[in-house]
Amino acid sequence: MRLFEAVKENVTVRQAAELYGYKPNRSGMIRCIFHNDRSPSMKVDRRYYCFGCGCTGDAVDFTAQLFGLGAKEAAQKLADDFGILYEEMYSLAVSSAEKLKRISDVEFRRMDLAQYY
Repeated sequence: MRLFEAVKENVTVRQAAELYGYKPNRSGMIRCIFHNDRSPSMKVDRRYYCFGCGCTGDAVDFTAQLFGLGAKEAAQKLADDFGILYEEMYSLAVSSAEKLKRISDVEFRRMDLAQYY
């Protein structure tokens, strides 16, 4: 699964908000992080919507705005913070494991040859 698909499927705005220190009330409302807000006006659930300033988006948008990141960096941050594996990460892990296997095969052959001579 690709990065954005994996994050959007597994992380809600509410989960991201709670992880980053915002405590939604019983109605799922928090103070808007995008404007000076005295009372909760932002609804956080699968997506977010602020009734005060009209901003809206998903968990990636929320994280990008909160930390001043681009969309890809925000998605990577969410994937890292929530422990979500995605295709690029999986392919890197597989290639690293393959490299390690090749190195260990070469080392084994060297030890085998050293014992022979």
